[in-house]
Amino acid sequence: MCQRPTIECTCNFRTRAVSTVAPCHWDDDQADFYARTIAQSGYADAVVPCLGGPFADVLDIGAGSGELTSRVLSDGARWMAVEPQAAMQRRLLAQRPKLTTRGIELLLHQQSWQDLPPGLMATTVLAANLGATHHEAARFFDLMRPRAQKNMVWVVAAQQGPSTFCAAGFLPPDLHGANAQPAIDRCLADLGSHRQPHALLFADWDYRVVFPDVAHAQAFFLQRLALPEGSAKGQAVRDFVANHVESLRDGVAASCHKRSAVLRWEFELA
Repeated sequence: MCQRPTIECTCNFRTRAVSTVAPCHWDDDQADFYARTIAQSGYADAVVPCLGGPFADVLDIGAGSGELTSRVLSDGARWMAVEPQAAMQRRLLAQRPKLTTRGIELLLHQQSWQDLPPGLMATTVLAANLGATHHEAARFFDLMRPRAQKNMVWVVAAQQGPSTFCAAGFLPPDLHGANAQPAIDRCLADLGSHRQPHALLFADWDYRVVFPDVAHAQAFFLQRLALPEGSAKGQAVRDFVANHVESLRDGVAASCHKRSAVLRWEFELA
């Protein structure tokens, strides 16, 4: 459910591939895992109502699989998807038949946002779950603002807990070992007073991963934390997973609560 914060912000309110592939930190297996599990979660259903729209002209930074943006495009829209990861690109392009029936043109830019050509802009700039929005929010804003002709929308993790990988919140702090400060706090602090969003909304949802059995669940968390199986912490993770996964008819599940902050800016057309 889309919710406004308790304290409101006080600021004034056709398909073709382009360019070349740039390096990405995810390999195809990791990207496919993320896309599959996020599609099975309540993420899009919770966040989409907060985004606004429908949008007719979108520059989608870090488009991923298109899970969000495909739901907020108007018929006949132009969708400029910036996505360097190969597996995510394939998922985007697989939507071509459905998009074509709605007259939507998908322009796939295969490089990273840092390498976008000058002058590339759209009515709406959208950035969902992009590390830059909380690790270097001010710089990212300053680079994207000239590309947004009317509005800009970000989705940033807002749960009190880790934002290192989606399932990290299933583990207690002593095992995930990550900063539990909500990413939205870092984002808003770095933006400073003159870049604050004109609207700030929150959406709560649950992330859930189903594994064939306990051993697969244990191996997943050990791999994501880069822990040797024989280490003391590795054994602690194995024990926690074994004792806390949900038993299902066809496997086991690990779940954690998520909260997404949606930041929206409105700009006057030049």
